[in-house]
Amino acid sequence: MEQKKVVALSKEQHAKTRISTENALSHIADQHMLPVVVQEFVVAGAEFPVVFIKDGQNDSYQPVVLLGLAANQNLVMADGKWDALYVPRVARNYPLVLVQPEPNSDRLVVAVDESSARVNEKEGLPLFKEDGSETDYLADRKKQMGEYVEFSRITRGFSEKLKSLDLIKEQVLTITVDGEPRNINGIHMIDEKKLNELDNEVFLELRKLGFLTAIYAHLMSLQHTQKLVQKLVKPA
Repeated sequence: MEQKKVVALSKEQHAKTRISTENALSHIADQHMLPVVVQEFVVAGAEFPVVFIKDGQNDSYQPVVLLGLAANQNLVMADGKWDALYVPRVARNYPLVLVQPEPNSDRLVVAVDESSARVNEKEGLPLFKEDGSETDYLADRKKQMGEYVEFSRITRGFSEKLKSLDLIKEQVLTITVDGEPRNINGIHMIDEKKLNELDNEVFLELRKLGFLTAIYAHLMSLQHTQKLVQKLVKPA
C-alpha cells in the first residue's frame, strides 16, 4: 500500500495543484466501516446499518456505518463505483484532510495527501486561483471539514450521554451466508429495552437534546444488515 504523504496546504506550494474527480472514493474501497456523526444517522441509516464500536483505550463509543461484514470488505463498492445514494461526510473531502500541526494541539490545519493518484497539476478542480486566492471548491471543502469537527464534538457528547445512561450494549450479530451461520463480534447498539424503561424525566432530556431522532434512526437502520448479507451472497 502506498505510503501517505500528507503536506500542509499552501498557496505557494500548491498553486497549480488540482484534484481529479475520477475514482473519488477509491480511498475507502477496502473499508468495512466508516465513522459517522449524529447529524447523519437519519440519511445514512436509510441505507446502511449504523452501529457503535468501542474504543478500548478511552472506553468511549464511536458510531459507524457498516459497509461490509469482515475486515477489508466493502460491499457498497461495485467495480470501483459507490453503489449507494449517500456518501458519509468523513469520505467526501479526501485527499484534503485536517491535521494537528503539533501533538495534542487544538489547532487544525488543512493538508493534502500528495500520495493520492487524484492529486496532480493537469486535470480536475484547482485549489487556488491565478491570484493565489482560494477557489470555491477549496472554500467549500474547508467549510465542510470545519462542520465535521463541530459535528464530531456533538457526536462525542451523544455517545457519552448514552454510555452514562448505560444504554449501549454489545451485540453479536449472527448472519446466515449460504446456509452457514456467521457471528460478527465487536458491534454495540442501543439497548431498546433499557431505553423504554427510562424515567420520563430522562427521556424528556434526550428529546430536548435532540437525540431521540438519532436513537430511533440507529435502531431502524439495523434492518439493513440483511442487505449486506444479500450483497455478499449475490455480488452485484
